[in-house]
Amino acid sequence: MDPVSALPSNVTIDIFRKLPLDELARCMLVSKLWYYSIDRWNILWRCIDKTTWSNMPTSLLNVRSLEHELDVDILGDNRYLDKPEKRFLRFLQDSELWNMVRRAGPALKKLVLEFELQITEAGFHSLLHFGCVNLRHLDIHANGNLRASMIGEIIARAGPCLETVALVAVGIDNSNVRDILLNAPNLKHLDLSYCMDLTFDAFPSFLSENTSHGDDIAWDSRYLALLMHPSNPHGTVVLPKLACLRLMHCIKIDNMAVSRIIETFSGSLRTLDVQKTAVTIQGLYSVLRAARQCGYKAVERPGSGMAEASLSPTLALQSLNIQYSDFVSNANVLGANMSRDPELSPWTVADFAKMAPKLTSIYLGGRNSYINDEFIEQLAQGLPGLLQVSICESERLSDRSLLSLASNCPKLQVADISRCLRFSDAGVIALVQACGGLKYLNLSVLAITDDTLAVIGDSLRNLKSILLKHCMRVTFGGIVALVEGSNGLGCQFTLQHLSLADSSNASEVREWCQRRLSSDAIIC
Repeated sequence: MDPVSALPSNVTIDIFRKLPLDELARCMLVSKLWYYSIDRWNILWRCIDKTTWSNMPTSLLNVRSLEHELDVDILGDNRYLDKPEKRFLRFLQDSELWNMVRRAGPALKKLVLEFELQITEAGFHSLLHFGCVNLRHLDIHANGNLRASMIGEIIARAGPCLETVALVAVGIDNSNVRDILLNAPNLKHLDLSYCMDLTFDAFPSFLSENTSHGDDIAWDSRYLALLMHPSNPHGTVVLPKLACLRLMHCIKIDNMAVSRIIETFSGSLRTLDVQKTAVTIQGLYSVLRAARQCGYKAVERPGSGMAEASLSPTLALQSLNIQYSDFVSNANVLGANMSRDPELSPWTVADFAKMAPKLTSIYLGGRNSYINDEFIEQLAQGLPGLLQVSICESERLSDRSLLSLASNCPKLQVADISRCLRFSDAGVIALVQACGGLKYLNLSVLAITDDTLAVIGDSLRNLKSILLKHCMRVTFGGIVALVEGSNGLGCQFTLQHLSLADSSNASEVREWCQRRLSSDAIIC
């Protein structure tokens, strides 16, 4: 019995919807009935996301030919590398994208094209040709063929429905960001990482001191007049309530950009990632200053000394990443050491913590000598709800910082304290014992011993990942104590990732761990 002919169409569609597109293409080889049925059910093609495919695709242009079928996992899985057969890696072609988009038409909701280097503007034009105006998720990574003008046309058509836009390592400019913000009122997530031409002028500013001047300004008076804002209540365009903004490796993004971002999206922005940009530690002050200019205030709870946002609205920021930024140009941001700058003299890290009481993740590490123990103490005291923290490669930090995190932030789940050469067993043990909910721990290049691993094995019952790269004082016995603990439980039932690169007896330890840990655990 042929299920396509015997079952009702809605039942058949529900079955086929569970298949990724590469498997769906194989189903089209069964018969003419299957081919034409799947071809016309556009709802089956509403999600074009190659990262979900189990294998590289059969040619979607000519699905009756299997000679180009690929067996290499799209995520880079190397399980085929030990096979003698010759394997081929092939990118999607314009014609194949056209064929998938044609089948989806206006039903297309999600398009993810990561590292599809052979898709040209002709392929992207299919989105316009087949009326894909209901697109909600657009994700394009590393495509040098996509011009700014084509991006503008796509955003103008699909903008009203877009909720997620990721244009990573794509040649966009400030005007493209402006078009996205003006045409996508429902946008929640925006990722523009590795877009090297973006500057602070990609984001609007209603403050006269921040207004840019020049011939190619993205946000001139014409566009600012359109925006509804407390300073412009007669505006007709409401900017999207952006929840997540990622600008990693955008080398021209600086503290001024952070100020504008907070000014524009302070009421909704929960995640801001500006790692490896021109943003400095002073970016924390930019957050604070912009929040104050937007009318946000934080006061002390009577007698507690803790931050409380007593006025509404509050700063929504929950995650801030300025890791590996341009620390060379930083000054010490502790207010007591900034008397030369009248604008910064009253400000301390504690003030920043009070202004962002919802912050649960902060990443500050990266080859710097400007974050000290007092900085971490103020941060920990002001943000007792921290879940994730990174202070890696901070050369001035000592065990005093770890003790402060241990006493103030017991809810920590992720801690990257690697390459802080002044940390010792005492500080790490205190942190581990106080934060029993730790799941991810990076201790690489620390001078810790087996004593620390023994405490981890007895204290962390939810540990999933631990990095011990270049921990030369850790021995085989320490790893056994970590995995088995003193009571035979340890972390062996939860640990999924253990990194021992260049540690002592690494090869012997790997073999033992492969026998003790679950079969899907990654040991490297």
